[in-house]
Amino acid sequence: MTPVCPPIKPHRRSHWALLMRSLLTQSLLLFMGLALGASAQAATALKFAIPPFLPQAEIEHSFGPLVAKISALTGAPIEIETFPNYLAFWQATRTGSPFDIALDAAPTTDFRVQRQHWHVIAKLSGTVTQSLVTGPNNAVLDPSELINKKIAVQPSPSVSALTLYQLFPNPVQQPILVTVESNRDAADAVLEGKVDAAIIPTPIAAGYPSLNTVTTTEPLPFLAVSVSPNVPPATAKALQNALISLSQTPAGEALLKASQLRAFTIANDQEYAGSEKLLEGTFGY
Repeated sequence: MTPVCPPIKPHRRSHWALLMRSLLTQSLLLFMGLALGASAQAATALKFAIPPFLPQAEIEHSFGPLVAKISALTGAPIEIETFPNYLAFWQATRTGSPFDIALDAAPTTDFRVQRQHWHVIAKLSGTVTQSLVTGPNNAVLDPSELINKKIAVQPSPSVSALTLYQLFPNPVQQPILVTVESNRDAADAVLEGKVDAAIIPTPIAAGYPSLNTVTTTEPLPFLAVSVSPNVPPATAKALQNALISLSQTPAGEALLKASQLRAFTIANDQEYAGSEKLLEGTFGY
């Protein structure tokens, strides 16, 4: 005769059900706690965007230690954010600037201030110009001589590209644009004879003494550091203090020099007001 297992008593079923429910609840709470903790940790890391003034690898190498130093001075986790080219940078900027801090030229700095409610906290001292340059064996005295000639330039809205449209305002009397990924690439294209000229920031042109300068543009306020409205005021102030303090110590000066930067000074939105007008005609503006 087959033995019959005694039925589980109601109070034992209730005990096992409560035990299983407790274990499931604890596991769920543990999982949620880990997930929320990881999410909170990731959310606290501020992203510091650096446009592609130079090749991406060079930007990361030059600016990485500087961003790490600012992170150490403020006590806030900060990660460097770079871009392969200016088109990628502008696409990210015009669709919302999904980062927290930016070191950027005057037009796009003012664009964020006016359109996205960012705030300028510091700038590199002085002003900056753009230079139209040719190769060592190409003597050009006036920009008009370069109409229908090849000119290397970073894509719009780099200041170099915006400058080109100012130098050649007539749409039927313009040079042939050859877009490159960085100012370094533009200078190299001239030296290698791939193009007749290039428009690059004057500080970068100074690093190529064999290039001939045809003309230099009117100055703009130098690169600014601005912060997103999502950055708390206390953090923004700490960032400002950290940037200003860099030039006050030998170690900070060394970092600035390695990044090819001048000293930072305090700045505000008003100093860049009106610069975004240079972006008129740019895709997505």
